[in-house]
Amino acid sequence: METYNIYMDELTTGAELDGEGGYEVQFRVAPNSTDEGDPENNAVLANLNLYDLIDLRDAIQQIIDDVAMQTLEDEDFEEGEAVEEEELMP
Repeated sequence: METYNIYMDELTTGAELDGEGGYEVQFRVAPNSTDEGDPENNAVLANLNLYDLIDLRDAIQQIIDDVAMQTLEDEDFEEGEAVEEEELMP
């Protein structure tokens, strides 16, 4: 079964953050059979098979869903408090 390597590349955005140049992160996946880099030293994750990639995708998706739901719940709670405060004002 083919294995894959995941790299995290930093790209400069040109934006200034506190006097420093900004960075944007980009991930890329390379099949190990065609990877010309140095995965043992440069890859974030190396030698992941397809099942590992699926598990990684599912774990990341679950975190994204949890954060999104918490954000929506927090916004709903804050809106509810604002409505209550308005109703209490004479």
